Amino acid sequence: MKYIYYLLLFLLSLTACQHKTAPFSFKGHESSGGEGAEDDALSRKTWEWKRLRDPATGRIPAMIREKELAFAATLPSDASSNMSRRSNTNGVWDFRGPWNVGGRTRAMAIDAANENNILAGGVSGGMWRSTDGGVSWTRTTPVNSYPGVDALAQDTRTGHQNTWYYLSGEAYGTSASGGSAFYLGNGMYKSLDSGVTWSSLASTVTGTPQSFDDVWDVTWNVVTDPFDSVNDVVYAACYDAIYRSTNGGFIWTLVLGNAGNLTTWSYFADVAVADSGVVYATLSSDGTQKGIWRSADGINFTNILPPGFPTAYDRLGIGVDPNDAHTVYFFGPTPGFGRRSTDFLNDTLWNSLWKYQYVSGNGSGAGGIWTDLTPNIPGNIGVFNGMNTQSGYDVVVRVKPGNSNIVFIAGTNIFRSTTGFTDSTHTDVVGGYEIGAALPFVNEYPGHHPDQHMLAFLPSNPDIMYSGCDGGVSKTIDNTATPIVWAEKNNGYITSQFYTVAVDHGSTNDIVIGGLQDNGTYFTNSTLSTNPWTHSIDGDGSYCQISNGGQYYYFSKQNGRMAKATVDANGNMTAYRRFDPIGATGYQFINPFVLDPNNNNMMYMCAGTHIWRNDDLSGIALTNQWDSISTNWVQFPDSVTGAGEEISALTVSTNISNRIYFGTNKHNLYKIDNANTGTPAKVSITSSLFPAAGYVSCIAVNPLNADEFMVVFSNYSIYSLFYSADGGTSFIKVAGNLEQGTTGIGNGPSCRWASILPVNDGVVYLVATSTGLYSTDSLISAATVWTQQGLNSIGRSVVDMIDTRISDGLVVVGTHGSGVFSTHITSVNDITTNLKFIAAGIDFNLFPNPVNSYLKVNLNEQEKKKNWSATLSNELGQTIRSVKTIADERGIITIDVANLRAGIYYLTLENNNTSMSKSFLKR
Repeated sequence: MKYIYYLLLFLLSLTACQHKTAPFSFKGHESSGGEGAEDDALSRKTWEWKRLRDPATGRIPAMIREKELAFAATLPSDASSNMSRRSNTNGVWDFRGPWNVGGRTRAMAIDAANENNILAGGVSGGMWRSTDGGVSWTRTTPVNSYPGVDALAQDTRTGHQNTWYYLSGEAYGTSASGGSAFYLGNGMYKSLDSGVTWSSLASTVTGTPQSFDDVWDVTWNVVTDPFDSVNDVVYAACYDAIYRSTNGGFIWTLVLGNAGNLTTWSYFADVAVADSGVVYATLSSDGTQKGIWRSADGINFTNILPPGFPTAYDRLGIGVDPNDAHTVYFFGPTPGFGRRSTDFLNDTLWNSLWKYQYVSGNGSGAGGIWTDLTPNIPGNIGVFNGMNTQSGYDVVVRVKPGNSNIVFIAGTNIFRSTTGFTDSTHTDVVGGYEIGAALPFVNEYPGHHPDQHMLAFLPSNPDIMYSGCDGGVSKTIDNTATPIVWAEKNNGYITSQFYTVAVDHGSTNDIVIGGLQDNGTYFTNSTLSTNPWTHSIDGDGSYCQISNGGQYYYFSKQNGRMAKATVDANGNMTAYRRFDPIGATGYQFINPFVLDPNNNNMMYMCAGTHIWRNDDLSGIALTNQWDSISTNWVQFPDSVTGAGEEISALTVSTNISNRIYFGTNKHNLYKIDNANTGTPAKVSITSSLFPAAGYVSCIAVNPLNADEFMVVFSNYSIYSLFYSADGGTSFIKVAGNLEQGTTGIGNGPSCRWASILPVNDGVVYLVATSTGLYSTDSLISAATVWTQQGLNSIGRSVVDMIDTRISDGLVVVGTHGSGVFSTHITSVNDITTNLKFIAAGIDFNLFPNPVNSYLKVNLNEQEKKKNWSATLSNELGQTIRSVKTIADERGIITIDVANLRAGIYYLTLENNNTSMSKSFLKR
């Protein structure tokens, strides 16, 4: 369940205006299911920006997702070790689910050649394919490749139906700007085998051949031309641009828009092609080529915007009538104009629906008939069932094949008119929120989920319809029914996005809970990945914890709304009480709290500049009420005082008891001893090594020794990991090979979380990053070597949180797009370390580095006589050239790099099943 937040995350500068004035900006929709949305609408944007920006520039580095993936490929991993594991399954990562929970899905289509084949893409979960109508799914893009999918199209012409295209780079809605780090897209991908495999189209990766580099990184839609029997015509709606290709995407021509090259440009765009080959496109009113456009040849466009159309319009979705190519619907948000409604916060919403019928000529003026259907679209229908397109985040308009009177429009909800919206009395809510949904727990339409992005009709029977939404994929076998009966088709569609995870530390049971973007908090008590998880509470799932033994569960939503609850054996909430403290303000969007491990009736939480403590959670009765309370809460008066400073992370130690550490968004770190009584003063333990204005995202304490802990800074372009063995008296840098440069500058990943796990024969250190999970058993100052764990399972998905249980070595990680994974680690031998790589003989050195002309590779004695394949890649991971080579008698390979431009590059050596990559700097 969700609601919109306006997220304007500027790539070149940070502003807070909805209509843009900077050369390039990047919008994002954010949810706030249920209660959370009454807070500042910029809270999500602020949270994401603070924890990821480069403090020196105030910006998130351009193209950082591609760059960090390329860098991560140079790091050692468990998949590239030649050493065998111990015989047990410790250290082997198992997918835990959720098997039945789909993530945000903008792209979905039914195969015209075989309607049992359904293709769908998660915005951070990759491309998926079902061959049984959605009963089961298979991922068709590698787990370690760029994961974003936001538009999908098939070449439906006979003889060409094996060809598919998809776009990456969600333009409005990306959680990636924060939790998942997918800030921009990676262009267009193409499949020639019905979506089984995909390859990147080089013409779209960096925006070339156009002069504006980022145009292919922010995309809206892709469609093909079913009418042209000679050329492979493809259209793409991108940032301020409509592109056309006549050769299947190898060469593109800008046919409409300016590609963001002017000072004013259209952020929103869409494109559609009728069966007749006529092209329709929309560009929002903030650009110089704003309007609704029509073209008979796909090259020459005429603006057919009618008189009386709203002056302001954002994203206008296009719905061509499949029964009449001359009839087209245009639907979307028109701020200040059209049908007025309000949401549950009493915010004013505006939307419009217009119908166009082509008559003659170029379709403009008297050549087309326009009908304003806006008065007939729904306004306020209950609290959550009204018309809300969330400023263009979710906009759908579709006409049913075989019956032009049945028209569907959708935003958060789906509405069906059986009279083509020519009146307002034949319209029903048929998806999204449950009819009559209300606070505090807002239910969904049975078998469905709010926030609509795609509707697709079965070719052989258009009564059967699939829906792509923020809850994945749903199907109905009768879209004429009232109410429509939906069934979710998410089993095996692994695209859910986790912020947090938690386990029961007081037992060795298999219970895992976790907070998901847009999908609340889910529960499982099974290690079998195909067992369904249970939805325990709604909203944007935030921090959560289980009291020892599982008597109580502590859930939270975005912006600090917390609930104490009991659940049944299946995870269904049986009783609850909201209990966040009256008077607390300034919550982080995903706001930390922690139970005292020695006394689960005591809790610490942060809110803005203050620490709060609840002295006795047992005094909070589960009365099923939903409002803040004061019961047993104590506010620490000793707050942080820096300008704009807020507490961003906190933890409480096990041994020593009653010690808390907390950090801020301005790099400061504090310690409080005897925090369980009174309001003792904080002690600053901020180190001079810490990066200025860095965001402390996690403080990981050894549960057996409160003086040993790690501090994690999540921003890009700063040094990320620091370690203290003496309670904060001194620190050393321990990010090691996770940093590309010794100061943190470069393309190293964003570190999000850390955990210290004592094991039988030592200590295992774990770090969750934007490129996966890493571990080591030895912190060697700045020379620490981190090795990626679960490369072929967790992959390079963003890992936002880790929870560990010392009693049995359980480790659980939550990814943003690929679900939850777990293993047991009870020995340092259960992790793969870099020492094993060196022992396996696959290490090499590069010199000189930086290099001017000739790069030399120094192989060890075991490898120097082998034939090697050497691949040079740029910092985006794009291959420049590959050569076969052999070392000279000294064990040295020489590679000419004189013609490379200055910058960061990677050299990968491969031999049989062995490969390793390292970076170098070309001067």
